[in-house]
Parts: sequence; C-alpha cells; structure tokens
Amino acid sequence: MRRLLVALSCVAGACSHEEPFAVTDPHVQGPRTSGSPIRLTYNDADDRTAAWLPDGSAVLYSSERPDLPDADRCLRLMPAGGGAVFREICPRGVGQADSTHRLESAAVSDDGRLVFLHSASVVGNPKGAFMHLMLGTLADPHSAIQVTNVPYFVPESGRTHGQVSHVQWLSPTRVVFLGEDLFYQGSTFLPDTFSTGLEIMRGEVTGETLTLSLVPGTEYASSVAAGGDDDTIVFTLGGDSRVHRMSLSTGTASVLHDFGPAGIARDVQLRGSTLVAIVGGSVLFQFEDAHGWVQRDEGGALHVVDLATGTAVVHTLPDLLFRRPALSPDGTALVVEVSPEVPVHVGPQSDYNATNHRPDLWLFDLQ
Repeated sequence: MRRLLVALSCVAGACSHEEPFAVTDPHVQGPRTSGSPIRLTYNDADDRTAAWLPDGSAVLYSSERPDLPDADRCLRLMPAGGGAVFREICPRGVGQADSTHRLESAAVSDDGRLVFLHSASVVGNPKGAFMHLMLGTLADPHSAIQVTNVPYFVPESGRTHGQVSHVQWLSPTRVVFLGEDLFYQGSTFLPDTFSTGLEIMRGEVTGETLTLSLVPGTEYASSVAAGGDDDTIVFTLGGDSRVHRMSLSTGTASVLHDFGPAGIARDVQLRGSTLVAIVGGSVLFQFEDAHGWVQRDEGGALHVVDLATGTAVVHTLPDLLFRRPALSPDGTALVVEVSPEVPVHVGPQSDYNATNHRPDLWLFDLQ
C-alpha cells in the first residue's frame, strides 16, 4: 500500500526529527484567557475535529493553514489547558504543493496508534477529492498507510459512504466511526461541501489491516462515540432527541437519555457518568428529492448531563453555536467547535464565504 509522506515541524523554535517538539518562548505557553470557557484558537480559517490524547495531556485537532497557498489542513497538538501548539503534522512531500491536503478526524488509541482521514484535491476545489482512512502511530505519523479508500461501498446496506467522521477507538484493535453521504452545492469551483450521516461502521485492526463492517440498526445515525468498553457504543439518529446505547456483540440497543423538547441530539460523547451532546439550535432533518433523508446542521446548544444524579447543565454563548465536542478521558473538560450563529441553510453557499464554516475551538471546565 502507498505511504503518506508527512513532515513534522515545530511551530516555534528549531528542532529535528530526533528532538522533542517544544515551544521555546515561555511567554506564549499558556492560553490567552482564563476561566471557563477559554477560547483556544484564533484561526482566520478553521480549526475542527478535536480529540484528546488517551492520557488527557493534550488535544489533537485539524487546523487549516491560510498562510499556505494550497490551504492544507494539518494536525496540531495543544496542551490540555490551552496555550501554544507544540507539534504539527503536515502533508509536505514531493508533488504535494499543487494540491490541497486535509488531515482530519484523527484519534489516538491507548497504545499510541493513530487513525485519521486524509484527502487530496485540486487547490480551491474540494470536489472529487481522493480520500483514504490512514493508520499509523502518533510517534511516527509519516509512516501511516492507507487502509480504506473513501468512498467505499457497504454490501450489508447497499450504500456508498463518501465521508467519515466521529472516529473513535474502542480498544487498541477496534475503531468506530460515522459513515456519511457527501455532496456539493453551488459553484463548480467554490462549492459548499455538505455531509449527512448514513450509518455507523466498526473497524477491526489486525497489524496494518482494517476490516470494516456495518453496525446494524444505525440507519441515518448522526454521531457515534465509545460507550465505556470495547463492546459498547453510544449514538444518535437523525431527527431524534434520544441518545442510544448498543452492545456490538449482541446488537441490543436501549435509550440512554432523552433530551425531549430541547430538540434534536447529535455529537454525543460519554465518559463515566458524564454525557455530552449538542442539542437543538440550527438543525433540520428532512427528506429531499435529490439526497433522501438528510440532517442539515449548523450547530446548537452544549448539554452536559450527569447520568448518576440526573443533573443537567446547558451551555450557550451569545450569537454562537457549538458542534463536535470532545470530552476529556476523565470527563472533567471538553473542547468544542464554536461558530457564528446562522440559520440552517438549504440553498447553496460557498465554503469560502459561508458564515458558519470557520470554527474555532473553545475549552470548557466541567468540574
């Protein structure tokens, strides 16, 4: 299989591949603000798809580089409490400068294995991107290999998934993720990229091989996350206010929590008894002649529920919407995408001027 050439570079200070990645200026180590929530990133482009390292020491996320002519999206590591990025993983190889490469939806297992989505497209036009799910290690990401082409066909359902998201490890040998429909609206050269959940996939890792299979009973799922052990997932469905829990070995599912009149739940996360989801807000689940059932989602309110006590807290920020929270391994903090509040858009926009397509990351202390 072809290997992805990735160069590692320090954001500040000089380093080599043998040296640790570090920022040399002590005055930029901490976050710019204090308290909770803390805004972590200030990117003119977008920062998204955050995930925590298994030990909770740092946050791994995808960051667009507007300073580069091809606007690549690199993976960056930031300290758990915020502050200066101390490591960056960018696609930098021979012949790559003439195309846009995106590294997104990364997740790290307990034993340091790294899985992420890599896409390559013509600069300025994401249509027809070559995408692959990559498998490697955080210690040596430049040796990551392609384990699944995207799009891929799912024999069990007869659907084709054009995108993947919500990637999580259940164990060092098992991942789950959301298979999505991907389509474009509007301008040929500046299209609005749109995705909606189709169903949940599980992947069994054996050496450098990833074997995929459908998780039955998850049609039109909108998110998935680890459910506490290597056999359990939690997930949400399009248009549904409930969070479901399922055993992969038996297929038995039950309702873990219902947000009821608060609205449609998605982007679920669970650590111990702490449940997090995005609920309500600017979201619409509807049938469309061109695409079938889709969930158009610009974001919503951040809900945190203690399942042990039933205590629920709703976080909102004026004129802002939340998406894709990442709950820390101990359940005491989360990082979430924050974007300007906009209504659900059903007509074409451009990814380059759509108001809500440039999220930054914020940190919430849940203690």
